[in-house]
Amino acid sequence: MESEANLTSFVLRFVSDQATADQATGAWHGVIRHVQTNQERAFTRWAEAEAFIEQYIELNKDNAA
Repeated sequence: MESEANLTSFVLRFVSDQATADQATGAWHGVIRHVQTNQERAFTRWAEAEAFIEQYIELNKDNAA
């Protein structure tokens, strides 16, 4: 008997802030949303997005390329 797949979805938005006189390029930040619960979290570092994802699924970082 085959088991059903478990589906978890996320939407990520990346935003580039406008450059200022002090910065040649704008800074990036993002928002991640878990589709099934509609929970969101803003992030400025990828590790913050990963921590949010890990609330819902286990990330296997050992096999990362």
